[in-house]
Amino acid sequence: MIGVVTDSAASIAAHLLDGSAIVTVPMQLEVDGRPVGEAGLDVDEVVDALIAGRGAELHTSAPSPGAFLEAIEQADQGEGVVVLTVSSKMSSSYEAAVLAARMSGAQVQVVDTGTAAGAQGLVALAAAAEARSGGSLEAVVKQANTASNRVRLVGAVGDLRQLARSGRLPSSVAKLGNAFGLHPVFLYKRAQVRVLRPARSEAAAREALVSAFRSTLEKGGHRLHVAANYATDLAGAEWLLEEVAEHAEPATSYVARFGPVMVAHTGTDILGLSWWWEPTC
Repeated sequence: MIGVVTDSAASIAAHLLDGSAIVTVPMQLEVDGRPVGEAGLDVDEVVDALIAGRGAELHTSAPSPGAFLEAIEQADQGEGVVVLTVSSKMSSSYEAAVLAARMSGAQVQVVDTGTAAGAQGLVALAAAAEARSGGSLEAVVKQANTASNRVRLVGAVGDLRQLARSGRLPSSVAKLGNAFGLHPVFLYKRAQVRVLRPARSEAAAREALVSAFRSTLEKGGHRLHVAANYATDLAGAEWLLEEVAEHAEPATSYVARFGPVMVAHTGTDILGLSWWWEPTC
């Protein structure tokens, strides 16, 4: 069977990850001067640091080539390995994976998913399903690319201070947005970010995410795969999936928490919805 590796920027529910045979490489984070991988770090530690105003002390990095090489060796069953990374526009994870592939004696194909979080998780699950069905290395890569090209991630952020601290938003814009109670809403697709109309409340932000999903509804001939991600608002993520189910019955549906690295960049007040429509004919 083809092995599948991804970095932990992919937010996959534990019950799906356990039976998927996906090998996960931890992203890296430094908390209070202590370097740790995401596998050994609870999201609540990052949440607590942000609430305490220590967001500037959080530093993140991609896995090393050595970490990817170890994962490749673990995943390799003699038929090849597909490595799926968070978007190369967000992290150097892809470059590290490419270096590891060159160092490996296995057949390795590295795919830049062009996305992150639940969307990246859905791509990894699609690739793993193809691998379990006996697909070749080329077939697994093709399925990963199909999912990567179709998957969408929409997210909403409430408190903008951490985005400003991490350098991803001008501090003046963050102050203005917080002053007016705005919740920026963004769409991430094919490694491109598009800012949507901001919402004026948490409820309106959640509705904006569902509205983005509704705009893509397919009329048959497709299977829906969907994931909702959260940092602290589990109820909000569960509500998103309930709303999605009102419009279509998913083949894959799960809630998972954003990883510590994502929360370190965006802050505690983030909610996300990811999905893709898989052609069935």
